[in-house]
Amino acid sequence: MAKLYESEAEVVVDGTATPTYVRFTVSTEGGLKSWRGALGSDDFDLAMTAIEADEVLLRMPDGKEGRIIVTDVPSGDGIAFTGSGPAPA
Repeated sequence: MAKLYESEAEVVVDGTATPTYVRFTVSTEGGLKSWRGALGSDDFDLAMTAIEADEVLLRMPDGKEGRIIVTDVPSGDGIAFTGSGPAPA
């Protein structure tokens, strides 16, 4: 089972917050939960900074945060990431 989330959000790279839009899916399969998605940005510098950062967080409007790992530079779908730990949903 999977649930899609779409929202305004902030990506926080080593303490510096940047407003963005996010789409991510939380999947539950066989008792395992995973989440992945894309930041709505084509900012190559943001992607590279996030790839090289020590900590990248996704902060939702309600204040919930989840750690993410940026997995690719921008494509037509934004900046791809995989969630690490609990989703901020």
